[in-house]
Amino acid sequence: MTRSVIVVGAGLTGLYASILAARRGAQVLLVAQGRGGLALSHGCIDVWHDGDVRFSFRNLDPAHPLAGLGMAVFQAALTEFLDIVQEAGLPYAGGLDRPMRLPRALGTIRTTAAAPVTLAAGSLDDKTPIHMADLRGFRDFSANLAAGRLRTQGVPIGGVVELPLAEVGARDAYAHELAGAFDDPGYRAEVCSTWKPLLRGVRRLGLPAVLGTSDPTQVVADLEAGLGVDIFEIPTLPPSLPGLRLERALRHRASSIGVDVVEGPSVRGEIDGRSAGRRVSGVVAATAGGPRAFRADTVLLATGGPAHAGWMSFANGEVQDSVFGLPVDAPDDREAWTSPDPFESQPYARFGLRLDSRRHPCDRRGRPYFENLFAAGGLLAGADRTLEGSRQVIDLATAFAAVEAMLR
Repeated sequence: MTRSVIVVGAGLTGLYASILAARRGAQVLLVAQGRGGLALSHGCIDVWHDGDVRFSFRNLDPAHPLAGLGMAVFQAALTEFLDIVQEAGLPYAGGLDRPMRLPRALGTIRTTAAAPVTLAAGSLDDKTPIHMADLRGFRDFSANLAAGRLRTQGVPIGGVVELPLAEVGARDAYAHELAGAFDDPGYRAEVCSTWKPLLRGVRRLGLPAVLGTSDPTQVVADLEAGLGVDIFEIPTLPPSLPGLRLERALRHRASSIGVDVVEGPSVRGEIDGRSAGRRVSGVVAATAGGPRAFRADTVLLATGGPAHAGWMSFANGEVQDSVFGLPVDAPDDREAWTSPDPFESQPYARFGLRLDSRRHPCDRRGRPYFENLFAAGGLLAGADRTLEGSRQVIDLATAFAAVEAMLR
């Protein structure tokens, strides 16, 4: 019998979970009030800030959302993600045992488990000297800043080159406008003829991530063939093309395998009155034509943290998840929600829903609120994902574990 699933939320967690469930034969509806955070993302799959995955995971606090899952789940979640993006035409490189060190736009270094191949080509494990490119008229990337700071960290920097761009508008160009121009093979050929004389002696060139909207691999291949240099991309300020490409690829893949998507309305959870309050029946969407009920065997909350309205606080002091109104533990004193030092862990970042061993949201005693309601991703309590550098591994691993539990 085909199981029906509603996934609430269209960020990395929700899109990935909906694809997983559909790949396992479920009938999947993805409901989202808006887009998730992928447009703000660098597109990489980070697992921990220092890349020391096994040591870090062995020493997790029991309240951490990854605690108890185990390396096998992390590995399976990442492997299936890599399969999905490959099928979607956006290949990634990497793995849990092969962390990469990649340059950032501000000249710092990102340690990540997986990255689009056009970013992974910039791995700092390759000691070939790097030249950084400033694209004339593009203000969202400073090659001098990136090169200077990377040089102080021992990265072999060959220099900075300024490269002209054909006009793409009457003002300074944005990343997505340049990406649209690079989608055109004729524009790429023009760029190659203009840039090649300026790149004598350059072997490896870092460019801001503007090389195409959906198929950067082909764009890079054409540029490398035309210029005779190795090229890699560096994510820029949001909205970030690598994140937008990943969102596009996952949405397209979800649609292609039968996931239905309803985007725009806010939703509230609906409890099944026939089950003595032990089950949910689905969600009710506030559509333009009035409330519309969507029902399914199971519901997965993938609504994210406070930045994405996954949980909300109210004037009476209550903190609840935004769909079913489940209580979120938080101190009554709101001054305790934040730290005065912006570089310290922020207490509110650890707020969220706690889960039992079967991935159900549960109360303080570990009792599930509903037997067919599940949660994953940034909505979960116990982790400061930004400080840890664990944002994407929490999204993927908890989504994988929830789908496995839902369809068991």
